Amino acid sequence: MTDCIRTLPPEIVLQILSYLSFEDLLAFGATCHSNYEYHIVSLKRLRLGIFEKRVHSVISLLQAGWANPDQFVRLWGNGEEEPSYTISVVHPQSRTFKRESKREYTNDPRRRASMHDRPRTQEQMVRLQNQIFSRALRKYGPSLRYLEFMAYDLNLDGAAALGSKCQHTLRHLALRFEHPHIRDGLMRPTTWHQPAPASEAWNSLIGIGSRCKSSGLQNLETLILERAGITPWQLMMLVKRNPGLRTLKLRTCRGARPEFLFWLGGIKNEFDESDRRAGEPVPGAKLEVFWLEHCHKILENPIGEGESPADEECDAGFEWVRGLKSLQSLSFSESANIPSELVNRANKAIWKIPDIILPYCLYDENASIAVDPRWK
Repeated sequence: MTDCIRTLPPEIVLQILSYLSFEDLLAFGATCHSNYEYHIVSLKRLRLGIFEKRVHSVISLLQAGWANPDQFVRLWGNGEEEPSYTISVVHPQSRTFKRESKREYTNDPRRRASMHDRPRTQEQMVRLQNQIFSRALRKYGPSLRYLEFMAYDLNLDGAAALGSKCQHTLRHLALRFEHPHIRDGLMRPTTWHQPAPASEAWNSLIGIGSRCKSSGLQNLETLILERAGITPWQLMMLVKRNPGLRTLKLRTCRGARPEFLFWLGGIKNEFDESDRRAGEPVPGAKLEVFWLEHCHKILENPIGEGESPADEECDAGFEWVRGLKSLQSLSFSESANIPSELVNRANKAIWKIPDIILPYCLYDENASIAVDPRWK
């Protein structure tokens, strides 16, 4: 079989490999060096999730739209020519995690090793998740065009691998760190209500920092960040270095602040150090989709109830939207302190965006999700 494949043009080989499951693709790549190279190049779309329990993985895949109830291993993109491989990694554990204060002692060396490897804190779990993420990127990163990663947070190791291995080819990036259904183990329910802590790890994506060995990501067309600790300045630099960005979706994101939004819409602020010439496009002029969901610090000054400004001023605090001339979809879903009636009025009078989602709250953050016990 290998001899027959060697006689085929590379395009035909890659087309054949597109029909293989991820397990079969790995097996094919292990047969010889040339097939190993083929299997690396053929993997262009990857979704990777790393969790503590299988039930966490299942619900996260369903909520993100990565899988349906009958399929949890491999997905095909909607109308895409290239297959998407969805990989869910569940960290093995022999028992429920104990509190750190309750130490365990044993004379069995194998038991001690198992206890030593098992994460006991959120930081340890994040470190483990990013170690696996980094290994995957070191192997497949240079060929990836579409990448989505689900975990608890991004650290220096994961960000450095992402910034160095995916800088030229990656077009779609989604980092999903919000999992409100996880209410046990290492994570507290309140963890998901706020963005992750600010971190210098995000500097690796924009090409700066001690761990950066490259110029960072440069060719993104889609960027999705959920519960991200990226600061407004880091987010500004990431958008600035990806001029081809067309879709930007931020959810529970630290960087969704007025200073970033005003810069994006071309309004003079502390981030805008250059004098923009008349008629020069604003930084967000090419954006077609912009979502600010569950972001509660969008406004510089809160809008009081009962305020009813004139039509030409009804978007006060949202003047930056006027500069996003290419915008086709704008969402404020679940974002607090934003009057829905004013947003609706501003869109009708000034913005005229075809698809706008008003800031209604769609779900209760404290609500629980019923789970089939068989998945635990």
